[in-house]
Amino acid sequence: MKALKKTYLILSFLVFYLVKMIQANLYIAYDILTPKMHTNPGFVWISIRVNSDLGILLLSNLLSMTPGTLSVDIDQDKKKLLVHYLYKTSEESVVADIEEMQNKIIQLTA
Repeated sequence: MKALKKTYLILSFLVFYLVKMIQANLYIAYDILTPKMHTNPGFVWISIRVNSDLGILLLSNLLSMTPGTLSVDIDQDKKKLLVHYLYKTSEESVVADIEEMQNKIIQLTA
């Protein structure tokens, strides 16, 4: 039963990440094809709730692989991650998106 649950969590995470990746790619394609640039770049420090090194590695790599975001730095205590966002609407929305990804990673690595 545990293997079935783990398989479900992995598949649901892959679907979640694929949807996020497609959304980001479509938004960047829209921005490239329209005459006006819609970028609002910025940096945001994110609190890391993922405990394991594997989880932190997964979070930072997945953020960097998503178009429009880049993991820039991590503090010495591994408690905060500096993220560059190309389309920063508000700091709360950026944090909410990353928190959702962290929740999924915590479920996977638990």
